[in-house]
Amino acid sequence: MYEYLVTGFILGLRTEIEFFFNQPGWAVSALPDPWDQDPQRYAILAVLPHYLVVAFNRLIERGLPRGAPAIIAGDGVEDELRSRPIALEEEPSWVADVPKLERPLVIPGSNGEEPEEQARSARFLAMNIIVEEPHVLFV
Repeated sequence: MYEYLVTGFILGLRTEIEFFFNQPGWAVSALPDPWDQDPQRYAILAVLPHYLVVAFNRLIERGLPRGAPAIIAGDGVEDELRSRPIALEEEPSWVADVPKLERPLVIPGSNGEEPEEQARSARFLAMNIIVEEPHVLFV
């Protein structure tokens, strides 16, 4: 996911997020702290779980839990999905401990230039990273 983000291949990032969603045993909150020695990479890795949570909880809140079948056919399947308790995802606790970068890191947009202010990700900006808001929603 890191490589897809920094290279601007957002379709690849979104595909990886969708794959992760379909692994119900992989709780976002259980992602281990990578303890990356590179402060820039570590800061990026600390923001990525936010986007997993956003994408996953959007679907969960709409009644599509993680682990749902790929094809939902029939009222019985829909009723069973609706009867499941809603279990929203949360970010791992370690992300709050990752320090903000001292100097801005610019990840160029698809045009090779610094992203325009209105297109920048607020979550990444909080870590002093200037990057376009990644479009991570699927389905």
